[in-house]
Amino acid sequence: MADGRWVMTEAELESVALGFDGNDYKSLPNYGKRAPVDNRDGEAEHVCAFCGSPDLQDGFGGYGEGFGYHASRCRECGGMTEFVYKDEICKYFE
Repeated sequence: MADGRWVMTEAELESVALGFDGNDYKSLPNYGKRAPVDNRDGEAEHVCAFCGSPDLQDGFGGYGEGFGYHASRCRECGGMTEFVYKDEICKYFE
């Protein structure tokens, strides 16, 4: 980080997690819940695993040997859907 710290404060973490839209995700019913979605075949619909809403805010992701994932927070219910895909290729980011 620019200021030389390696740890984020709670306020810094919240500002990163919430992005710029100012949505108060903590007040939503599924905030704090996570659900994986198997998208290794590339056919999974890009909707919330909890409520089915397509209104997702894409967030962080990662990868391992032969797979990758990206997480999306639902703006409607606050749940986090983690899409798992193979070969580090995701059709949503092509």
